[in-house]
Amino acid sequence: MHLALSINLQWELEVCTQEAVADIVLLVDGSSSIGPENFEQMRRFLKTLVSSFDVRPDRVRIGLVQYSNLPRTEFLLNTFQNKEDILRYVGSLPFRGGGTHTGRGLEFMLNKHFVEKSGSRAADNVPQVAVVITDGKSQDSVEPFARELKRRGITLYAIGIKEADEEQLHAMASEPREQHVFSVSDFAALQEISQSIVQMLCTGAEEARGQRSLVVQESEVGSSIYKLSQSL
Repeated sequence: MHLALSINLQWELEVCTQEAVADIVLLVDGSSSIGPENFEQMRRFLKTLVSSFDVRPDRVRIGLVQYSNLPRTEFLLNTFQNKEDILRYVGSLPFRGGGTHTGRGLEFMLNKHFVEKSGSRAADNVPQVAVVITDGKSQDSVEPFARELKRRGITLYAIGIKEADEEQLHAMASEPREQHVFSVSDFAALQEISQSIVQMLCTGAEEARGQRSLVVQESEVGSSIYKLSQSL
């Protein structure tokens, strides 16, 4: 019975395996206000997100930053080659504790994770996606760093839990806000919205892949026409 449920759950979670290609960096609040028990709920939520993607070097890459007073790289986009290794890491993800400096986390993510040496494929037009998860109000400014992320073409999702500041969530998120901001009343409710978030991420990544394929095809056609004209 339990095996059957596990198999069904696995198939339900793997909703983004065919066409999606993206670089996704998760920015996770590890401040003291969360507490160890709620942080375990955070781990479960992260596992659900990771399990939903086809994680491979040529498909979906995932990075993770935990922030409090200072941001910390848990792993880069090019650290792990498959979801099993990521799930093992997330299962023992340490709870750091400290204050809530989301702006510092955004800046760190921009400069240390969304760069080529850390595994970003932005130069190859692979969609760049940031997912921020926080339970409170940032003690520093988030707007300038969020604006710079979006200016560089990074799509930003903001997930607020409990006392998260709605104004800051909207300042961080990409447009349209209703598709990029999620709010829940407690950590247990994260699981309830997990599939909605995954579907949003998948749809964006799949659409972007389709657009890139069309651009490549048009480029190849244009190149063929040019070569033909040169031979005439």
